[in-house]
Amino acid sequence: MASLSDQDLEMGLFCPRNYQTEMFEASLQENIIVAMDTGSGKTHVALLRIMNELETRRPQKLIWFLAPTVALCFQQHDVITKNLPAVKSRTLTGQDKVELWTEQAIWDAILKDMQVVVSTHAVLADAMSNGFVRVSQLGLLIFDEAHHCMRRHPANRIMQDFYHPTLVKQGPDAVPGILGLTASPVVRTNSQELSMIESNMNAICKTPRAHRQELLTHTHRPHLQQIWYTPVNIDDPTSGTRTLRALIHAWETIDLEDDPYVKQLRRSTFDGKALQKALLTRKTYCNESLRRFVERSCHIFQELGGWAVDYFIHASIRRLREKIDDSALMLDWDNEEKEYLASFLSNIATIQSDPPRRPEDFIPSPKLEALISFLSSTDDSTFSGLIFAKQRATVTVLATLLSVHPLTKDRFRCAAFVGWSGGGNRKDLIGELLSMQMQRDTLSEFRSGQKNLIVATDVLEEGIDISACSVVICYDKPANVKSFVQRRGRARRKESTFAILFSTDDELCDLRKWQLLEEAMIEAYQDDERKRCEALALETMAEVVTERFEVESTGAVLTADTAVARLHHFCSILPQQPYVDNRPELSFEYDGTGRRRGTFKLPSCVHPDVRRTRGEKWWTTERAATKEAAFQTCKRLYEFGLLNDHLLPLTRKPELRLTDFGGLPSIIEVAEQYDPWTDWAYSWSSPDIHQSRIRVQLNGNPEYQLSMSLMGPTVLPALDAMTLFWDSQNIFTLAFDAAQRVPLVPGDVIEHMRAITALYLQAPSSRSIREERDYVALFGPDLPHTELGAWLLKNGGNDTALDVYSRQVASPTMGIVRDRTRYDEPLLFKKWVVTEDGDVAVVEMECHSLPKRRNLLQRQTLAQGEIVTTAVDTAPAKARIIPATACTIDRLPFTDTIFGLFISAILDRLEATLIATRLCETILQDVQFSSTRHVITAISAPTAQSPTDYQRYEFFGDSVLKFTVSCQLYMQHPNWPEGYLSEGRDEIVQNNRLARAALDVGLDAFILTRRFTPRKWTAPLISEKAVEVAGKRPLSSKVLADVVESLIGAAYMDGGQAKAHTCIRRLLPEIEICPITPPPVHESAPHVMNDSLKQHLGYTFVNEALLVEALTHPSCRSDASTQSYQRLEFLGDAVLDMVVVHAMAHHAVECPQGEMTMIKHALTNANLLAFFCMEFVVAQEHTDVDAVPAAGGFALRSEQKPIELWRFMRSEALDLNNARETVLHRHSQLRAEIVHALHHGAQYPWQALSQLNADKFFSDIVESILGAIFVDSRGDLDVCAMFVERIGLLPYLRRILADRVDVMHPRHTAQRLSKGEALFTAKRVVDGSGNASYRCVVKRNKEEIVVVEGCLSSEEAEVKAANATIGILRANAVNLV
Repeated sequence: MASLSDQDLEMGLFCPRNYQTEMFEASLQENIIVAMDTGSGKTHVALLRIMNELETRRPQKLIWFLAPTVALCFQQHDVITKNLPAVKSRTLTGQDKVELWTEQAIWDAILKDMQVVVSTHAVLADAMSNGFVRVSQLGLLIFDEAHHCMRRHPANRIMQDFYHPTLVKQGPDAVPGILGLTASPVVRTNSQELSMIESNMNAICKTPRAHRQELLTHTHRPHLQQIWYTPVNIDDPTSGTRTLRALIHAWETIDLEDDPYVKQLRRSTFDGKALQKALLTRKTYCNESLRRFVERSCHIFQELGGWAVDYFIHASIRRLREKIDDSALMLDWDNEEKEYLASFLSNIATIQSDPPRRPEDFIPSPKLEALISFLSSTDDSTFSGLIFAKQRATVTVLATLLSVHPLTKDRFRCAAFVGWSGGGNRKDLIGELLSMQMQRDTLSEFRSGQKNLIVATDVLEEGIDISACSVVICYDKPANVKSFVQRRGRARRKESTFAILFSTDDELCDLRKWQLLEEAMIEAYQDDERKRCEALALETMAEVVTERFEVESTGAVLTADTAVARLHHFCSILPQQPYVDNRPELSFEYDGTGRRRGTFKLPSCVHPDVRRTRGEKWWTTERAATKEAAFQTCKRLYEFGLLNDHLLPLTRKPELRLTDFGGLPSIIEVAEQYDPWTDWAYSWSSPDIHQSRIRVQLNGNPEYQLSMSLMGPTVLPALDAMTLFWDSQNIFTLAFDAAQRVPLVPGDVIEHMRAITALYLQAPSSRSIREERDYVALFGPDLPHTELGAWLLKNGGNDTALDVYSRQVASPTMGIVRDRTRYDEPLLFKKWVVTEDGDVAVVEMECHSLPKRRNLLQRQTLAQGEIVTTAVDTAPAKARIIPATACTIDRLPFTDTIFGLFISAILDRLEATLIATRLCETILQDVQFSSTRHVITAISAPTAQSPTDYQRYEFFGDSVLKFTVSCQLYMQHPNWPEGYLSEGRDEIVQNNRLARAALDVGLDAFILTRRFTPRKWTAPLISEKAVEVAGKRPLSSKVLADVVESLIGAAYMDGGQAKAHTCIRRLLPEIEICPITPPPVHESAPHVMNDSLKQHLGYTFVNEALLVEALTHPSCRSDASTQSYQRLEFLGDAVLDMVVVHAMAHHAVECPQGEMTMIKHALTNANLLAFFCMEFVVAQEHTDVDAVPAAGGFALRSEQKPIELWRFMRSEALDLNNARETVLHRHSQLRAEIVHALHHGAQYPWQALSQLNADKFFSDIVESILGAIFVDSRGDLDVCAMFVERIGLLPYLRRILADRVDVMHPRHTAQRLSKGEALFTAKRVVDGSGNASYRCVVKRNKEEIVVVEGCLSSEEAEVKAANATIGILRANAVNLV
């Protein structure tokens, strides 16, 4: 049989073995028939050839896979679709009624765009005979069980009637390639038969030569055992059961005149000869059916015994009655024939009840008794067996008997299998007990272990893929050598048994034939064993390999003796991937003298240029050839840059670091924050005075406006507008006009400005300010300098409250009220309160306290308050009545006074602006920021509690830096596998490196960490700042790293990628911004690609080899010219981050850093990407044929079938296919829930996605395709965003932002609700059967509150436990309320 080996199925992990590769490569050179034992993996050779044919040879031609049975067609088609899911394939069998497709249009439509067709030989032979399929359409013909290509078999008709004539007329280019698969190229013992098959197929029969020893290690020959029995003499009149004898007697004495056919002829006047013939020969439909039924019954008795024949007769009659009731099963029989058969069998008196099932009733035949005795002797707990019988009836009854027999029913789980053809034939209606439906799950149950013994006809000899058996029994002797070999091949477990039942009546010559076959088989075993021993003995020969290589700079030496270990070490540190074997593959080739040369093939993550290395010399021993090949491989790896000067792999070694950055403690001493007031203090000695107007507005009300002036000794930077929060209802907006240079300012004006500045600072305060007036920054009203003196005289000082009362001063122009009894506490005037005390009027004042808040930059803890202006109503809250005699009132109106509260905030923001300006003019001069707004945010640490801090920009910068470094490493090091790239990136973007970069350029002095505290704030003075000496301050190294990233983020927000790259180059000079240059376009990149996929991706590739690479899983090692997708996935991961961050950065909804981090984590979650991968489908037209009974013909039916993205992934791992099918099943169950959550849910579907538990390769191919698009488009992120849009990720991002979808992980939510008291513990547990699952326990205050078990992953267990915890906590909170 041509199937994947059971060892492969048991291991799961599979890649082509050397002997399979040898056969595949041989098939590329010429037409061959692959002759290998059953279970050695011939189908995988066919799969490799199919992929190669579609990728590189004649992809426009049709590949036709031929199999001898319908069941085998379905099996092989299933293998093809699982291993090559992107290939468009279908089956064509008799079940499709192809014999009725009599129009060319039907065949053309069915075969349109088809790549692989699997059919029986007869289907193709008939189609070619009728001219519906031509040889010119075929690119490759694969003959499974090629030994059938003999005589007039349809397989040979294809070759003789069409292939060979075309070959003679038009030459080899006009005919398809031929690949045959067989375990028994010779059917009979004729020595000329092999040559005949080779001639018929125009192919050479080949078996592995160079790697035959490897083939032998994967095939196990069984022990041949003879089982003897004494046959029953059926001619003895006393033999047979009462039921059988009654059946025989009834048939022998049947009156033919009652036969419906004879009655029909009697009624006809034209069929005299037919009537005469029927009476003479006794051949009518009914009588012939009864004759065969009697013969089968006798055969059952002879083969199995009395109970078996009674069961067969009763079951057959019961089955006949069921068929009569279901007219669809007997369409060819008329009612009269049905009734006749039923009546005849029912009239046999002894056939009225089922046979009993008591132990003493089971009287077996000697043959069955020998079988049961043999089966009873087997004690293998993992028993798995096949019993071959000749007749279908024997198979069915034997399986039933073993299922109920006392000695076997408890040990064996039996089933019968007779195949999917022939059961519907009209002549087999009586005695046919097994339907297709009854056999549907038989093979799958046998593979899974639900059944451990199958009784079958020769349909299971070849082709059908079943598990390796420990016992194979021939209940009837094999018909020929082919059957002998095929059946023997089923027993391919280690220490298996191949048993044949022999009758003691067998003639000596017949027995001698099997003895000779056994001797030949043993001789073959011994010959293979002898060759193996000779090969082992040869390896003991001392063969010196003198190769030596030395690295001059280090003195490191590579020798042939150390090369193998170095090579395995190199492969062992490559990134480990599920379903991938990273061990190097060794193969040998031989010259004509028996010497060999080794070749090492490395995993597909290694660059194709050095993936395959051949030894340079021929050797006598494999050991020497291995050493020399390993030496050449290691030498090439060193020359390619994958081994360092110490001949060690680069990963975790200094070669991945572009600079030695050294270590830094978590807290380090850095420069004190740069103080721009010191520079201003010195500037006053030779001032270049500039002045800016400040326009103050309350709540956007144009009726309240205050114009002030800011004066400094040097150029004033452009200041952004400020927002000051008075309370929850009142907000002041300060706008700064562009500063103007003021030439020739007299000294008295400076003195006036200093006095006015002191007046404003003192006005809202109860404390006396310092006497010094040499402020570095001056404030005053927006008036001409000549009017400042008069303004100062008018507004300076205060009056007693009684004087003000007596002048009837209007409330809006009144200043701050000061209570002298309470240390001049400043109060807000509300109204006068006058009472009569006798004849004396007592004047009092109703006042309110000033708001206690002084940090007006922060919106936090705002209370509803008031401001005394004409535009704001007053409120009676917190009123105080104070005697007027105890108060004074400032002459400066309150509307001007509150500006004194703004000065500290203005100077705080001015200081930040001056620091940012200095940073932009020095370290970041090349970046050319358009304003300081982004820079101020980027250098403000959260501890400073400024209006903005760097966290949001640090989030952006982190992604931009990761993206930039990923691009640099990808382009600069095309030789590096993904593991090296990841580690190289980690070395560059680690916090330690970024902190060191900040120190290297002096960035530490510009980081704003001082918290703005207005109550402790004092105006900076020239006299103090001029003598200050800069000191040191402790700072977290993480803050230094964060500021580097935030400045990169600020540059990105200010000017996109280009400006961000400039900033990166300035801060991290070792990072070179490399242009994205795609690799050269190959003339024909190998691929199996659907044109619809290219269109659906939304991008047309210039170099399709990149797309092929993006779809190549690391397990795909047969394509030596294409690297696996890991490098592109590494790049695509960074590109995806960048696309998501760009979308968030430019969205109308501005999210804080913490929320953006959660959103990005949710969007780039591997399970979500995997879900989008499964949902990303390409519509493909599929044509089928439907019968139209009314018209008596057929109609073509076309429909669009979805082809999912994952189908195009190229892989060679069997367990990957199995895992994929499991995940897809979970996807079908969870799809509706996830889709609803993505489109309508208020929460991110964490639990449903964790239950999906998709394998990483689903998300990997999304990222690798994204990386391929990025490289092919020369770094166009807009094109990449289009693909991310098409898969559905960006639309979901917009919905998250617009609808405020909750993306917080349930565990974090549970921790928040429990105030950090919930403790999660997840662990992997294994039950008694060895099945693993995950369990999560949640404890709160040492008490278990939730236990979740039976989960597929720790993530699923934690999410389910967290959701349960959330429910409990919220329920408890409601109960408390």
